[in-house]
Amino acid sequence: MKTFIQIFRSEFLHLLRSPFKVITLSLYVFAIIYGCQNGLNLFEKQNKEIMTIKSKNEESISKMILQYEEIENGMQEKPRRDPTSPYWAIWNTPSYAFKYPSPMMVFSLGQSEQYGYYKRVTNWSSTFDSDLAEEIANPERLAVGTLDFNFVFTYLSPILIIILLFNIGGLEKDLRFDHLVYLQNISKKKWLCIRFLFYLIITIALLFVFMFYYSLVAGAFKDYTSNLIGLLYTIIIYLLFWFTIFYFINYYGKGSSDHAMKMISMWIALCIVIPGIVQQVSSIKYPLNYMTDFLDVSREQRNNIFDLSADSLEIKLTQTFPRLEKTLYAADTSKDNSIINRSVSGLVNILNKNVSLKIENSNEEKNEFIKKFNLINPVTAFNNQLNALTDTDYYAYLQYRKQIQFIIDKKIGLILDDTWNKVVVNKLKYIEYVKNFK
Repeated sequence: MKTFIQIFRSEFLHLLRSPFKVITLSLYVFAIIYGCQNGLNLFEKQNKEIMTIKSKNEESISKMILQYEEIENGMQEKPRRDPTSPYWAIWNTPSYAFKYPSPMMVFSLGQSEQYGYYKRVTNWSSTFDSDLAEEIANPERLAVGTLDFNFVFTYLSPILIIILLFNIGGLEKDLRFDHLVYLQNISKKKWLCIRFLFYLIITIALLFVFMFYYSLVAGAFKDYTSNLIGLLYTIIIYLLFWFTIFYFINYYGKGSSDHAMKMISMWIALCIVIPGIVQQVSSIKYPLNYMTDFLDVSREQRNNIFDLSADSLEIKLTQTFPRLEKTLYAADTSKDNSIINRSVSGLVNILNKNVSLKIENSNEEKNEFIKKFNLINPVTAFNNQLNALTDTDYYAYLQYRKQIQFIIDKKIGLILDDTWNKVVVNKLKYIEYVKNFK
């Protein structure tokens, strides 16, 4: 224990006498704060925007209820978009899908900058509409200054560790008195382990202090769904991964310059070369073609539906939605083209769902393909794990898209059933619609 304390004390003095290492640590701390602050700002911005939208929705609902009261009391004539028809009543019913930000977003922005977090859902919506993707992609945002904790931790922590460790054991070898150290009743293995442990503790302590503060500010401790413990555990494992690699490099190395070259080469290989190769191979095998798929649906299949006659559309609707055959309109011998026209979105939704399913299956295959390389591509694996723990990964947004599709299906289901049953919407019926989409 005495030896342990002596080595820690001497290492602390060594650190204080190394201005370059102190400056590097200071820059690293600044990067952590900057990254976490970016995450916190985005978290607060999204929460504020969601609250604003909900407030506007309540105002819209109040205005619609007042309009129904005036129509029912004869104080107002029905407008062109008649709110007493199910189609326009449901159209005027606020229905938003929200991707509520997790407090853990502070530590990893993930896909939260690439995709929207709220959407006004209509019966014509789809899960790959243009308003679900932000105009600027993540790499471009990084170029203009957006930096998150995940990036700092994943890619800059190894660089910090290299700077702190490259001359641990290397300086003694450079000056050729390393064997004298091992005469002091301590083995080379134990001597290096204790010195490495000193910097491991410093790195973990720095990360944990700022993570604790920003978790407190963002309310992660209050959110029972947060994966803060899992995130801390993952961080420790990742740091141990790099410390272990660098330990063996230093143990078998020939000096400071040899250590530095091998460490930097390892960082380049694990952080740039291997992830780049895996990404390139996966992109070739699974190219991004979903916009083409949606254009095909929009230009060809949708146009084919719109070109059908009212009679053909009615037949197609009853074949696709058999329950419509039991409605009042189906039993009526008279024809009403407006009912058919207001039901077309149901057929388009089926097309969109089929294409969406194809895209999601392709994405899942690509994800599984990338996961096969986790053993040789550990940096990307850890990066994806952090995104998963902070609810900003692909699967978090997959659930969001499923939520959107659920609302679309519910809207179309209500439009079809109530339109074909010739329901006349009043204030109470409108309130019922509102409750369906709360």
